[in-house]
Amino acid sequence: MGEVIKERDYMFDTFRGLLMLSIPVSHFTKASANWYQALYEPGFAHVSFCGFMYITINVFVMQAFMFLSGYFSKKPERAHETAFRGVLWPYLVFTTITMIAGYGFHTGIGTWFSYLTPPFALWFLFALFLYRFFLRDIIKFRWALPMSIVMMLAAGALPFGDYLALGRVFSYFPFFLIGYYCSKETLDRVRTLKRYPVVLVLLAAVLIAISIWLVFNGPRLSWFLLSDPAQDLNVPLIEDVAMRVLVFCLACGWITLMVNILPSKQNFLCFVGTNTMPVYIFHLGLRHIIKIKGLYLGAISVLIVAWFSLISLAHKKHNNWAISVTVTVLSIAGAIWLWNCGILDPLVGKCPKNLAVFYPMVYGSALLAGISLVAPFWVKLYDILTEGFLRTPFMVQWLENFGKKEEPEDAKANTGMNVKPE
Repeated sequence: MGEVIKERDYMFDTFRGLLMLSIPVSHFTKASANWYQALYEPGFAHVSFCGFMYITINVFVMQAFMFLSGYFSKKPERAHETAFRGVLWPYLVFTTITMIAGYGFHTGIGTWFSYLTPPFALWFLFALFLYRFFLRDIIKFRWALPMSIVMMLAAGALPFGDYLALGRVFSYFPFFLIGYYCSKETLDRVRTLKRYPVVLVLLAAVLIAISIWLVFNGPRLSWFLLSDPAQDLNVPLIEDVAMRVLVFCLACGWITLMVNILPSKQNFLCFVGTNTMPVYIFHLGLRHIIKIKGLYLGAISVLIVAWFSLISLAHKKHNNWAISVTVTVLSIAGAIWLWNCGILDPLVGKCPKNLAVFYPMVYGSALLAGISLVAPFWVKLYDILTEGFLRTPFMVQWLENFGKKEEPEDAKANTGMNVKPE
């Protein structure tokens, strides 16, 4: 009696869910816009609604994920202990799969087979592992946060490239530390802006206006990934530093806006926000299909993914293994036949020219992919790929000796991206 039950603040889950759906939107936008640009209209990828969406998302989405990751890393010792199982191990698993797929399907992704050069979006896991593993040592340095900001501003002047994802490790580090040092009381004070709707409307208007300005006056889209040196992107160093200051401010502005306007009550985005990793990992294959084969085949692939999601949802409701397994096997066989029969060959390397068809196909496919990948089938597949080997007697014993004797969900909790609720 008298025990206080802490009510869950679903704003964080909603925020994660929104961010997670934004990532397929960003990736599908860029891959599809590149096809449209190559086929129909030079410069389309940047100076178009696609460019606006890509820039708007990429000035804050990964910064916000790092902020949430830092915010939920308030126990540095715990972050250190769970860094291998919860972050590095999934990185190793999916980097291996990506590299094997790169060889098998000639995608050009992962053909170097080096774990020290994170392929595409897997850099996030690599960077997050470094942040969490070394956090307990970093916070001993009094000026860690200001130095991280200096590192971010200087990153464009250093020849990092893709090795160890150092360009991004430096560029996103301040947001992880801001999240770590941001107390609940501080965040609550920031969230009091919701009392002043006019201020939030003005903030949103300014952020959107700057994105529009960047469409016409900003650097090339690849700059916004903050991964390559300014010299490699033909951006003057002074401009690179100025743009990094601008992106830092934009990211802080978007984070401030989101924590004030997103609801604190349970909603569908919360479910996405507690199942983020399957979406983050598995949508990459769909993005590669769009990049290599075109938007039409990418959209068809998304429909296939959605079909398997429907099968798993039906199984969850009726729990009939015989029917579910039969339908799944037949669906896999049908998908293989569809890809190999030649019917889809005329669609390879194509996308709609009519923008009234193009935009709904791009964004409809992206959102359908994000929503479908939180279905039980994909969550379970992610769990099998990441946890299956770790549950073998050898790995259980090794993890116990390594000082990581915990349940799988504990290792995954509070990392900014979740497979299961905290």
